[in-house]
Amino acid sequence: MFKNTKLNKTYNFILRFVIISGSYSYIAFQLFDNENYKKSLSFFYIKNSEFYSFFLFLFVFFLMLLNWSIEAYKWRYLIGKIEKISYFKAVKAILAGLSVSTFTPNRIGEFLGRVFILKKSNPWKAIFISTLCSMSQLIITILIGSISLVIYIFKYILTSDFIPAYVLYGFIFLLIIINLIFISLFFNVSFLSKFIVHFIPSKWRKIKNYFKVFSYFKFYELRNTLMMSFLRYIVFSFQFFLLLRFFGLPISFFEGIFLISLIYFIISAIPSIALAELGIRGSVAVGVFSYYYNTSLNLNCNFNFEVIAATSMLWIINLALPAFIGNIFVLKLKFFKE
Repeated sequence: MFKNTKLNKTYNFILRFVIISGSYSYIAFQLFDNENYKKSLSFFYIKNSEFYSFFLFLFVFFLMLLNWSIEAYKWRYLIGKIEKISYFKAVKAILAGLSVSTFTPNRIGEFLGRVFILKKSNPWKAIFISTLCSMSQLIITILIGSISLVIYIFKYILTSDFIPAYVLYGFIFLLIIINLIFISLFFNVSFLSKFIVHFIPSKWRKIKNYFKVFSYFKFYELRNTLMMSFLRYIVFSFQFFLLLRFFGLPISFFEGIFLISLIYFIISAIPSIALAELGIRGSVAVGVFSYYYNTSLNLNCNFNFEVIAATSMLWIINLALPAFIGNIFVLKLKFFKE
């Protein structure tokens, strides 16, 4: 027993060291090896001398707190099915998850950081519930992005002869089907778990038990989860819009939210690794805004700096800073227990 306890402590120490080192190294690499970030930071210092700009930036920072507070409440709401936790503990789980996720592909490490905050629950059950939590956010991102894309097609693409109309209508039909499938799977996740469990061999009892967590949720609970995801989507989209205006992009509110939803839609469909993530976000944002201004509106505009600066600053405020703080809670995580 003593030997196992000592080994567990050693393994926990090594894993914590790897996570914290990887998190800090990733953040440092993105911040100090990014010329666009340095330019945007210089511009930020100049603009911050103005009272209005300083107030706007503080409001963006407040929205970051609201953003992750909603996510913490949502995760606590779902994880309560297997373990009741305090709101502060949920916040610690969210921040620890961000730290672990910074250097993992498509942020899959986020689940590990969250579930090991729990004391009583099985980690696999908690991971499945955390997956449901992330799925709700993905559904909102795809749904709103699809609506914006359909509007864009009817307003700017369908009127041109560049792509045949039947291809565009076929694509719109495909978007509708995809959204219906995602929403149906989400609201019928209880039935889906029963269907999966039915085909799992009886000798794999533990795996069957893990999948049963999906059957714990009722329709109204899943609906509430989607509503919280929608609220969070509004918050971080509005953050992005405010930062675009902060860095001088002349764009109206509805125009900005419309294009931002397209950016998030495209990003959600692109697999990414940590080291390329900030570059992918910036490239997608620049591509969407450039295509809109230069192709759809036939304007010869170059807002690359403004868009990349806003994207970089949003990443720093919403991801890098919370992940930096989250490393404090990673120090207390126990990945290997008795």
